[in-house]
Order: sequence, then C-alpha cells, then structure tokens
Amino acid sequence: MSAQNNEGTPNVAFQNEAKYPHQTTDFRGPGASAENPAGAFPRDLRQPDPDPIEAHRPKSTIFQAIENPYALQEALNKLESALDDIIGMFQAEKNTLAREGGFSKGKEGIELFESWKQELERIKAGQE
Repeated sequence: MSAQNNEGTPNVAFQNEAKYPHQTTDFRGPGASAENPAGAFPRDLRQPDPDPIEAHRPKSTIFQAIENPYALQEALNKLESALDDIIGMFQAEKNTLAREGGFSKGKEGIELFESWKQELERIKAGQE
C-alpha cells in the first residue's frame, strides 16, 4: 500500500469503522518506517487524568530531610528569636548613631536580617 501524501498512510486497522461501502477513514499513521513497516498506529483514546495522584501528595518540604521534624522546628524557633535579638540591637543603635549620620551600614544590617527572617518564616510555613 503506497502513501497518497506525506502525512502517513491510512490506518488499515480502522477501515472497518467506515459506515458506508468504499468509505475510508481519516486516521493517518506516522508513515512507513523500519519499526512500523505498515505505517499503521493504534487509536489512542486515553485522556489525561483530570485528578492526578501527584496533586494529592503533600508537598516536599525541608522538614522531611530531618528524622525529627519537631527538633528542627524548635531549632528554627531559636534561630528566629536570635534574628529578632540581632534586629533589635541594630534598631536600638539606630536611635543613637542615626543622629550622627553614620548608620548606613546599620540600615543594611537591618534589611539583611529581616530578609533572613522572612525566608525563615517561609521555611517554617512549608513553602521551601
């Protein structure tokens, strides 16, 4: 059977689906190849699963990398408290050094440690 065009050959497996004599189907195969000499292909009626199992799995978080996630939570709470202490130190110095105009590095320190704290809050919320 020769191909009429370059889109592949009519699928002989589905010619019995024609409803009238001498009717052919529109199903086209991938064309003849060494692996598929007839150029036929099976009809694929599969549809993607509308509710895949991956959607119901809990999202992987950093807490799954530690055997005792409660110990990690406690350590993260201590880290958050330490960051609060550091930010508090900078803010206390801000009142005295800002008057003298030498607190630009202190502002950078506050921004840095507050960004760390925000990152830590995302980790604790299970977003990382």
